[in-house]
Amino acid sequence: MYVCFTSSRHGFLDGFRPVIGVDGCHVKGPCPGQILTVVGVDVNNGSFPIAYAVVEIEIKQSWIWFLRLLIEDLKITNGSSYVFISDKQKGLIPAIETALPTAEHMMCVRHLYNNFRSSHSGLALKHILWATTRATTMPWWEAETENMK
Repeated sequence: MYVCFTSSRHGFLDGFRPVIGVDGCHVKGPCPGQILTVVGVDVNNGSFPIAYAVVEIEIKQSWIWFLRLLIEDLKITNGSSYVFISDKQKGLIPAIETALPTAEHMMCVRHLYNNFRSSHSGLALKHILWATTRATTMPWWEAETENMK
């Protein structure tokens, strides 16, 4: 099942940044499955739901199906104009490469930090990493990157 409300689609098309967050989660109970979600980023850096789908299993084919419906709804003709942010969901990375080969695909900083956390205990790296992600100019980002090193 795929759902993209008209108001969500128009809201995204009428003024949101070309940044799309993609994620999935488990559904437990008598009808198990996965919920695949897509959110946009508004001008105040807030999340805005765009679409979701319920699938039986989270695999490359499910993500491709979901992304193709999203591409059609959002009228995406030039994937290089968009940035997709995700964690390392099963099948998602190759699905984005298949459905939107020219789109930029980045990993979520929270999930990136979780990978660092096992070898760098304490909060110092966490604070430096988040300071780096908040940098909005190249000189600021370079200074924070040096601080991280």
